[in-house]
Amino acid sequence: MPRTRIEYGPEPQQFGHFYAPDGSVEGPVPVVMVIHGGFWSGQYHLNLGTAFSVELARSGAAVWNVEYRRIGAGGRWPEMSADVVSALDAVAGPVAAASPVPLDLGRVRIVGHSAGGQLAVWLAGQRDTVIRPELVVSQAGALDLASPGERGRRVSYIEDLFGVPFDHDPDLYRSASPQHRVPIGVPVAVLHGTEDVQVPAKIASRYRDAAHAAGDSVELHLVEGEDHFAFLDPNTRSWKISRELLLGAQS
Repeated sequence: MPRTRIEYGPEPQQFGHFYAPDGSVEGPVPVVMVIHGGFWSGQYHLNLGTAFSVELARSGAAVWNVEYRRIGAGGRWPEMSADVVSALDAVAGPVAAASPVPLDLGRVRIVGHSAGGQLAVWLAGQRDTVIRPELVVSQAGALDLASPGERGRRVSYIEDLFGVPFDHDPDLYRSASPQHRVPIGVPVAVLHGTEDVQVPAKIASRYRDAAHAAGDSVELHLVEGEDHFAFLDPNTRSWKISRELLLGAQS
């Protein structure tokens, strides 16, 4: 399927792939921004989100699959958090300018898998972005980055993200942890496989509980028998539920 590479900043990792909706469309179309996962590591790239992006575009959405600076590929938390903000704001700028069809900037959704889920929900909590999403879908998202440190536990890949242990800068950890940032004022759908080993499903339940207590709208979908990587497989329920949620918001 045709795609357009669009740069949203001067750094090598500040770009994304834009997919216009397949077929003829009438009027402005909704937009889905895809944020890939991979432990925030430069070993993983936006191609993790390519297949899902293509499916959404074939179903009538405009899709913006973004890359961003990652550990070992341009930066840690300060750089990647700035990048996802810039990538979202770019929907109203270079992305809209490059699109062959008009984009509905009032119907922008964000989906992220794993580390991308953390970035997606964190991004929705930023109140000063040019674009405010109408929905966020977290796929096996790492939605709690601070509670392990509060309990005295050290998690190496979270420490790699911030560059310091929790007890050196607990406020930094909490400022990036979606569970510690509620309410965000944007509806969130939290999807998680019950057999997830990398990010246990209890994290999704705890986020739902904290968000509800703070007054946010959250749907929790626990997918029985599926694991962390099911969201990358078109044959799974995790994939299909994600698709239905993102496309269902079009109406």
